[in-house]
Amino acid sequence: MNAQLSPSATESPAETIARVEATGKRIDTPCGDGTIVWRQWGNSGPWLFLLHGNFGSWKHWIRNVEALGRHYRTVAVDIPGFGESAEPTKPYSAQSLADVMAAGIRAISGDEQIYLAGFSFGGAVSSELAYVLGEKVRKLVWISSGRNTGMTRGKHAAFVKWREMKTHEEREAAHRRNLEIIMIAEPSRVDALAVHIQSTNAGQARLRSAIIGEAASTKTRIKQIPCEVAAIWADRDSTIGEYMAERPAWLEGHRPGSRYGIVHDAGHWCAYEQPEAFNRVFLDILGPGK
Repeated sequence: MNAQLSPSATESPAETIARVEATGKRIDTPCGDGTIVWRQWGNSGPWLFLLHGNFGSWKHWIRNVEALGRHYRTVAVDIPGFGESAEPTKPYSAQSLADVMAAGIRAISGDEQIYLAGFSFGGAVSSELAYVLGEKVRKLVWISSGRNTGMTRGKHAAFVKWREMKTHEEREAAHRRNLEIIMIAEPSRVDALAVHIQSTNAGQARLRSAIIGEAASTKTRIKQIPCEVAAIWADRDSTIGEYMAERPAWLEGHRPGSRYGIVHDAGHWCAYEQPEAFNRVFLDILGPGK
């Protein structure tokens, strides 16, 4: 694996995060009583905005942003109510969340068109956001998305309730197990960095995502979004299971001719588990960039 995508043997998870974060820059735009926090890598090429999954943050893309930043001005956001971003003004909805994020994207990218991608729950949010932004979005890419689409979801073991654990060690073990259940296909790839990201992200998550997920319907928006759409799935994603064949058929049925890619030997969080393979598939679907 490329050393840039993986921490060194002597580097702690916190040091890895700080190192990658230091190669980009932070941008804040208004949101509720605070700001939305965006982080940008790369200073040339088209704009690419990345939305993380549920209980996530920009760190869902930690193994991708530097590589993507060589081709695109790559911006990874903490969705309002996650990571370091403030919650949206209450009562919030899928529409109000998309509105405040769209204002931030316009402030950052000006009049230029953008590429937009959403991972899992972020795919549902990106569908609503692409609808609000309209012609400003050149292409939307759903990654590991199946939420609110009508496609059959795979069955997996029940999550471990980490908040009920009394010690730090027990909570870390619970986060590791939850990563094995839904996020990473091969248990040996659940490393210290993945567990650190999962535990930190989960502890910072404040948005009631069910409110957004129920309303931000990819199934509804897929025919209303004016831009090109594409999708990426992983062949060992537990949320898909034996139902992979439904995914390309669903995409073709709603948007004939749309492209899709498969990341092999990876689970739901394929951008982390197989970063080099994911980056190749993603860049191929996006186009050459700069």
